[in-house]
Amino acid sequence: MKIITTSLLSLFFAASIFAGCPSKAINGKVVGFDSESKTLTIAQGKKEKKIKVGSKTEMVGFDCPTKLDENARVSIEGCNCSNKTAAKVSLKKGKKKAS
Repeated sequence: MKIITTSLLSLFFAASIFAGCPSKAINGKVVGFDSESKTLTIAQGKKEKKIKVGSKTEMVGFDCPTKLDENARVSIEGCNCSNKTAAKVSLKKGKKKAS
């Protein structure tokens, strides 16, 4: 009986830890950055997501989120579900058109 109870409790805790957490990177276009709340807003199609940029967030391809142009394409990885703070924000290179 102890083994069954322990197994069920472990399953419930595992489910609560991973509930709603994105396993893949979030890709989208920059809508804006609020420097006061340190929140980066990106658009994924018609949806907008707000993600906090913390002091430990790794920036790849740029120095500061305030320098990001609107409509720049970014990839956000390791978004913490409890406070929605990103672990890594990287600037994606746009595809060049052949002339």
